[in-house]
Amino acid sequence: MVNLYYSGDLFLPQKFKNLLETHIYGSYKDSIYITYWSLLHILNGILSGSLYLKLNLPIKYYFFNMFIIHTLWEIWQVFIGMSKPFLTSGKNNIFDIILDTLFFLFGAYIVYII
Repeated sequence: MVNLYYSGDLFLPQKFKNLLETHIYGSYKDSIYITYWSLLHILNGILSGSLYLKLNLPIKYYFFNMFIIHTLWEIWQVFIGMSKPFLTSGKNNIFDIILDTLFFLFGAYIVYII
């Protein structure tokens, strides 16, 4: 049986998840930290934005839809218990959720301006 909790990490191998959890700024003890997961959010924004534009979906709603796509993912992570929106420090806290969204939208913005 598949444990849904691991879907929050896309069922990635532990070795790869350990690499993504390498801190670039701060640590899990801090309210705000950046790991390689953050860079993966930028890449996801680029890929999602590219797919959105490739499908010729309405450009008028591009950023709103990008925000909704990422927010649905973050809601899923809260639902399965991976993200902790009521914590202000520690792994997957509210500030991490907000930063993940900003990084995702930054990736989508890169695609938009190109």
